[in-house]
Amino acid sequence: MDMKNLHWTAVAKIVGLGACLLMAAGAVFVWSGVYNVAASKDHLRITTWILTLIRERSIATRSFMIDAPPLVDDGMIRLGASHYEAGCVPCHNRPGKEINPIVGGMLPPPPDLMEIGKHRPSREIFWIVKHGLKYTGMPAWTNMRRDDEIWSVTAFLASLPFTAGEYPDLSGLTRSQANPGEEPVNGGALTACGRCHEREGTGTNGDRVPRLAGLPEAYLFRSLQEYADGNRASGVMEPVADPLDERSMRELAARYSALRPSAEKPAAAPDAERLRRGEAIANRGIARQGVPACLSCHSGRQSQQFPVLAGQHAEYIEEQIRLWQRGGRIGTPYGRIMAAVAGALEEGQIEDVAAYLASLPRGSAPAPIAEVNR
Repeated sequence: MDMKNLHWTAVAKIVGLGACLLMAAGAVFVWSGVYNVAASKDHLRITTWILTLIRERSIATRSFMIDAPPLVDDGMIRLGASHYEAGCVPCHNRPGKEINPIVGGMLPPPPDLMEIGKHRPSREIFWIVKHGLKYTGMPAWTNMRRDDEIWSVTAFLASLPFTAGEYPDLSGLTRSQANPGEEPVNGGALTACGRCHEREGTGTNGDRVPRLAGLPEAYLFRSLQEYADGNRASGVMEPVADPLDERSMRELAARYSALRPSAEKPAAAPDAERLRRGEAIANRGIARQGVPACLSCHSGRQSQQFPVLAGQHAEYIEEQIRLWQRGGRIGTPYGRIMAAVAGALEEGQIEDVAAYLASLPRGSAPAPIAEVNR
């Protein structure tokens, strides 16, 4: 064939015919069922190579613009270990332990995460935990609005293998044994809660976990209902609350409301000037920014639907205010009220008022100045 005299239309016909033949061959291959999709047999090498390349390039591209926060905070790592124990252990097992033979039969099998921090930047770990991976059995995070929860898991995974030996303590496993004489709620729900929250004589598993002891029963019951209904976002608490019936929710709320606050050792005293600024916000609000006094609702003298914030962890208060600012807690009427308040606060003001509220004695708070002066 004289290629010099070959007309472009003939070239087009040849290319078109080749494409049709390839499509026909592909259709026959698919419909024949000749490719083995059983998890008991590995992919062809070329298939594995293609799937791996697609996965890694997708992760790298979609995580490239993510900015990771500092991930060395002990409270964040503890919270991440607690979340890992609740959601990741069934497939990945605890650090240093062999993966369950049943899930090991998945294709691909769940990876050993002991050294994931050495192989992946934290932004990639975050993206995988948040979005999951198709065709691997790795699910997306239960609620996409809780980046703070996902970053805590990322912090824990990035800390491995250095924290592996501390896992029972970090995850709360050493706290989860039932106390003598403690009656179970709904088959042990109270024991499960105690892995993160207070038990009789113990505090919380880190400063990112809210203190529940002594909070109003109505508020605690409403919170469980909102988690179960998906109105209050949490990739951790929604799966916990969903299986509970109303009776179990009421019993848990009553138990925690009646629980005596533990005498935890206070953290280092905050700066006196910060406490003074925080006290002003908590007692008088910030009129020019439309911020009401925090203690006009949260001193324990108002509706039982409002949590008492005196003695709550400063880190927890800060993160919840930032969560409202990001739109992560706007699924309820009370949440929308707080979102408007939180949106008016500046970062320094958040830290000031959280420090002051945390410095107050647990369980009650002084009435706001505006209320005292009536």
